[in-house]
Amino acid sequence: MRCMPLGLLLLAACGGQPEGDAAPAPAAPAVPPKLADMTAAAGIDFVHVHGGHGKKFLFETMGSGVAADDFDGDGRPDLLFLQSGTLPPGEFSAEERQRADHAEGQTARLYLNQGDWHFRDATAGSGLDTPFYAMGAAVGDVDGDGDRDLYVGAFGRSRLYLNDGHAHFRDASAESGLHDPPWTINGAFFDADVDGDLDLYALSYLDMPIGTNRFCGPSKELRTYCHVDAWPGLQHHLWINDGQGHFSDGTEAAGMLGVTGKGLSVATSDLDDDGDIDVFVADDSTPHLLWRNDGGGHFTNAARQAGVDFNGEGRTTAGMGTTCSDLDGDLDPDIYVVNFQQEANTLYRNDGRLFFTDVSASSGAGLPALPFLGFGAAAIDIENDGDLDLYVANGHILDNVEKIEDLTTWKQVSLLFLNNGRGRFQLAPKDWGPSLSEPRVGRGLALADFDGDGDEDVAVNNNSGRPWLLRNDAATGHRIVLRLSGPQGRADAEGARVTLTAGDLTLRREIVGGTSYASSSSHDLVIGLGDATRVDELVIRWPGDGETKLGPLAADCLYRIAFGGELLGSEPLQPGAP
Repeated sequence: MRCMPLGLLLLAACGGQPEGDAAPAPAAPAVPPKLADMTAAAGIDFVHVHGGHGKKFLFETMGSGVAADDFDGDGRPDLLFLQSGTLPPGEFSAEERQRADHAEGQTARLYLNQGDWHFRDATAGSGLDTPFYAMGAAVGDVDGDGDRDLYVGAFGRSRLYLNDGHAHFRDASAESGLHDPPWTINGAFFDADVDGDLDLYALSYLDMPIGTNRFCGPSKELRTYCHVDAWPGLQHHLWINDGQGHFSDGTEAAGMLGVTGKGLSVATSDLDDDGDIDVFVADDSTPHLLWRNDGGGHFTNAARQAGVDFNGEGRTTAGMGTTCSDLDGDLDPDIYVVNFQQEANTLYRNDGRLFFTDVSASSGAGLPALPFLGFGAAAIDIENDGDLDLYVANGHILDNVEKIEDLTTWKQVSLLFLNNGRGRFQLAPKDWGPSLSEPRVGRGLALADFDGDGDEDVAVNNNSGRPWLLRNDAATGHRIVLRLSGPQGRADAEGARVTLTAGDLTLRREIVGGTSYASSSSHDLVIGLGDATRVDELVIRWPGDGETKLGPLAADCLYRIAFGGELLGSEPLQPGAP
């Protein structure tokens, strides 16, 4: 098949047939899962260790995230699983906490994608093989050299790593100007002041010195992790980039100083459709934040006016993870927040002009989550039918919750909410994949097309256990993949918005920063087209300014497009797995 941007389109039939839903005859083999577990076969042998010694430090149960992106520049998304690690027993001091050797040999693990569902452990010598208590990762080209760098939030000292383009990282934290809050979950890279480089919104959580840990539990014999109300929240920070990867604290100048929260997830998106990037922050048991950008890098917290500071019942929620995408097909980004057990997940429908309505109950995306405690959250077109579904990784924070509540478990299954195309959701059957039926302690979640077949696969980091690496075999529709480079040679075009028409289908997608929980997904835009075999028109609104129109474009192809609109190349997507 040829992938052509204009003129004659030579198209091949879509490989594979959708599996039926009917039960197989007794003698026939079982229907294969639509989310196939590839973890062991791919060579992923990582195991998360939270390092608890019975003192129930809250950070033990909050880790960790996962990052999926092309770190070595070969065009294939790689994987970074973040590690907590074994902590020394007892009430260690704040000075000890700052040391990098607490983890006693446990480190993050970097796996480079070799193709055909094989990953190579490249941790040794990567610069990421230093033990520390890592929480989450943000990915972005902070120094503008065309490769993807890393910001890793931590309990203790967070780190900025600069990539040499070959997945070798240098710890540039000391020279970067980034200060060190005591507990940072994650961050999001985006161009806050529209000057062409990536700034950083760093998401701080709790002011929890080790000495303030207390005994919590229903009895003296049963200790549990304390609720977040036991500690105050922290000031989040906006760090302004000088274009070379050096940052200054722009929190006060941006109008954000003095607004604290207990931040767990952040998403950067043009929520009011005015051409600049806004910031939504999901806070834990404190009001959510919505920082509206005035176009010049000054922000106003518009969460109350927008109707997203509380849920529709006027209550705060746990706000573990969030995703920001057009979930109802009306061409503006909605906000989805996953919450604590017995708190329905919250879907805020974007009604335009920065007004949102809580449609959690009527959409079907809220109430089925009541028995679960959500962390990672992602919008994914699992079937490539043109609408966005929702994947949620669940797991309780209390590792002994079964001793307290009869109907609750520490390990929990993931949930996959299938979209009917109009923003109404129902749960996928459990036999779609092992992650939907086998309980684990889900935390970070990231998406990427790991096998190059034009659908998004799923990676989940599970607390105190093995991760999930799931191949998407549910996608039967046509698709298009867009790889957009950013201004001034930057690797990715964070903040770019794409609107496409394909027959009767009109879709809008955006390269959104942050989202999920403590994790970072691939920046490639993977867009399902359903039955459409071509894109009639593709309109890209670039971050900052400028618009590009392309089309017609063949479906089932990957297109590489430079900032400003130059088509750098295209190639057919690989056929999907049988």
